[in-house]
Amino acid sequence: MSAVLKGGRLTATRPDVVNFISSLNADKRIALSTLLVNEAHVIALERCGAIKKSAAQKILKALRTFEKHRFANRRAEDVHVLIEESVTQRTGKEVGGLLHLGKSRNDQVVTAIRMTLRSEMLSLAQIMLELELSLVRLARKYVTSVFPGYTHLQPAQPISFGHYVIANCFPFIRNSERLLEAYARVNLSPMGAAALAGTSLPLDRALIARLLGFDGTVEATLDAVGGRDFALESLAVFALTAADLSRISSDILFYSSSEVGLINIPDEFASTSSIMPQKKNPDPLELIRAKSARVAANFDAAMTIMHGLTSGYNLDYQEVTPLLWQSVDELKSCLRILVAILPKIRPAEGIAARKYLQFTTATEIANLLVRSENLPFRTAHQKVGALVKAAISQGKSLQDMEQAEWERILGFRLKPKTFRTIARTLNLDHHINAYRTAGSPNPRETRRLITQAQRRCRELAGEDRRKSEKLEASRRLLGRAMAAT
Repeated sequence: MSAVLKGGRLTATRPDVVNFISSLNADKRIALSTLLVNEAHVIALERCGAIKKSAAQKILKALRTFEKHRFANRRAEDVHVLIEESVTQRTGKEVGGLLHLGKSRNDQVVTAIRMTLRSEMLSLAQIMLELELSLVRLARKYVTSVFPGYTHLQPAQPISFGHYVIANCFPFIRNSERLLEAYARVNLSPMGAAALAGTSLPLDRALIARLLGFDGTVEATLDAVGGRDFALESLAVFALTAADLSRISSDILFYSSSEVGLINIPDEFASTSSIMPQKKNPDPLELIRAKSARVAANFDAAMTIMHGLTSGYNLDYQEVTPLLWQSVDELKSCLRILVAILPKIRPAEGIAARKYLQFTTATEIANLLVRSENLPFRTAHQKVGALVKAAISQGKSLQDMEQAEWERILGFRLKPKTFRTIARTLNLDHHINAYRTAGSPNPRETRRLITQAQRRCRELAGEDRRKSEKLEASRRLLGRAMAAT
């Protein structure tokens, strides 16, 4: 047990128990934030007249000294008592004993977590923006490059590679939006809530919030120390981002497989087998998929830990915090690898000429029969399905079949113009230009989507920058307040 806690209600705690409940190693992540929290708290204590200016000056000087020797003493159970012990050793008990006046580890730890998390969120947002812009640039290069769209891992309809890429950009943009929306709820100060009920001291909670760069306070003191929904929300956003990373990685793995051969991955992002000389294994993409699963599992674990807890602070929360940092670190590493891979990816040559992909025009042929031959769509769907079945059984593509064979299977004579239009429809390069729906793979619409995504990326970058600048300004504000104390 730390010296500052001995001699009161408890005489001693077993060393193995102290080690078991200790969070000191995990607290390294929040050490600087905890130090800043203490500095802001001391300024608030002096401003409200709870401690003398001379005492505040000594404590602040000791806190600045602590930053250079943060973890010299590893016997404390957490960074909070470690800081208090360090200050007390340097200033004496009469002064150092005032540091914890009006605060608790409960409000202090959750404030430090929020501060560290918000910085990590902004850092993560910057890397996500790099990924989104990489997708925008890649999409712009391949707006007219024919590529099969898949459902159920089966070629479904013709799209362009550019459309595929930009379609995968928007989920990440939404994740960036979610991240910044969650940031607004993370960036609220619990300080001044103390253990759960605040304090009789006239501490200015709003002042502490401003000094620490928060946008406001968590109003109800019990909620301030007992709420971890901000952590769960952040983990949920991380998990959604991980799911999108996993999906695009699985896509690239599938498209780049030898049997499919739609995408080429450079050698620098692959490894070979220890026994099979011919192998080119896309290991980084497989690891992105696996690490993404760990991020999703962290959300599940946190939700399970939080389920059924009573109101107020519980030490169970201590097990939630490392899940935040693990998820952030995993996401950053995955995003950086994908950002490096994307500019080097290119679709294979001659995709539009692959015969089996001509079957992906079947939906449009059915639409054409509805328009030209006045068939109900369900009838057209059935007859085109029979055409495809006949072609496959004969080892042909639809383009290989003569008009007479079409008419035999359809059961009626086609108008001359209809068969000419069918021939154009079977051309995949022509096909993507035939789409009319907003947001479709039509090159005109794909270019519009790319412009829209780029504009939203610019807006998100501005939001991220403004939040970062506000945090930097708060550090300067805290520095001036310390100098004036």
